Amino acid sequence: MIRFLFQRALMMILRLLFSALVLLALIECGFVIFGGGDRHVWEVSLSRTAPVELGGGSWFELLLERSVNSGIVLLFAFGGGLLVGYSWGILGGRLRKFRGALVLAAPWNLLSCVPAFWFVVVTAIFSFFQWQRPGFANDLVVETGPDLLRWWNAAVVALPLLGLAASWQLQAVADTVEREAARPFVKALFLAGYRDEDIFYSNILKRSRPKMINLFDRVLPAILGGLLIAEWAFHYEGIGSLLVDSVQAGSYAGIFLCGMWMSLLIGMTSLLREWTSQVWRQEQ
Repeated sequence: MIRFLFQRALMMILRLLFSALVLLALIECGFVIFGGGDRHVWEVSLSRTAPVELGGGSWFELLLERSVNSGIVLLFAFGGGLLVGYSWGILGGRLRKFRGALVLAAPWNLLSCVPAFWFVVVTAIFSFFQWQRPGFANDLVVETGPDLLRWWNAAVVALPLLGLAASWQLQAVADTVEREAARPFVKALFLAGYRDEDIFYSNILKRSRPKMINLFDRVLPAILGGLLIAEWAFHYEGIGSLLVDSVQAGSYAGIFLCGMWMSLLIGMTSLLREWTSQVWRQEQ
């Protein structure tokens, strides 16, 4: 197991290095070749202090604060998507004779079909005219007691992302279970006299678990992409809005750090998925 983790961690580091090179190339092409800028990526030193237009202060403190804010959004969006996707997806596979997956996925598909960008923009415009504030930029500050307002703001930002994650995860899990249920051994067990419930939980679901484990991190890149739109439209102070603000301010350091933060998160989640899958194989 230690050797396996070492190999996967080494692969993750190589992927991060490749991601860093690709990100630097994209910054160079976007700002210098296509944007006509006069600063190259190799000429910019990584200062410890963030630009004033990004809030100033230390990069470490800024990234730490924004990471916590985005982490709460991801907790609702990614965590909620996994919870709904796996539970409802398994239930949809259980009710496959009644097209259970299509019925259960319908409300999440409807929510995910509403473009997240327009949803958050309309909400942000409404909040500006209703409460005279753009998004959460000038919101109240909780000075005493638990900061429930912070969690509420994160939940609102995570809502369109939750619809995307739950819809995709539910469909993927249900499809995995239904493909396993279509295998010849299921019909043989029916003919042998086994009950449908025993066949599903003791055979179909058990044989589907390795494939379902490999699905839990597939929707994360799409969620992080939506995070840019949702946080920026709501003026929510997270990594996504920091990346957009860094692009507008021409801060190479901000773009690079935010991009690597997302790459590291995807890499760590992929490493967790591979480790979980390996543990499951060994237990079997």
